Amino acid sequence: MFGLRGIWVGRVKVAGENREHGVVVYSLSSCTPCKKTMRLLENMGVEYEYIHMDTVDPEERGEAMVELGEFLPGRGIQLAYPIIVIDDLITIIGFSERKLRKVFEEGP
Repeated sequence: MFGLRGIWVGRVKVAGENREHGVVVYSLSSCTPCKKTMRLLENMGVEYEYIHMDTVDPEERGEAMVELGEFLPGRGIQLAYPIIVIDDLITIIGFSERKLRKVFEEGP
């Protein structure tokens, strides 16, 4: 599957009624805040894609890290999950119900 920027990564699509935004969640499979984020998106009816960075093959993980670098300027190598990218414009790091509701219920 090709990502928002046309890069191939092992993403999984979760269907939702709200298809207004392109949403990608970069997560870890055992990450509690990641699971809370995805559950919230589903409860809000938001369609999104996710990639578990710890379960994809090394090549796909490398490609996803390159893509993530575009959304995390100046953060260096320190990462926190989840990383939610919305429309290639908004990046939310960590679980933040307030920020997610603001984007999907009120608009950015």
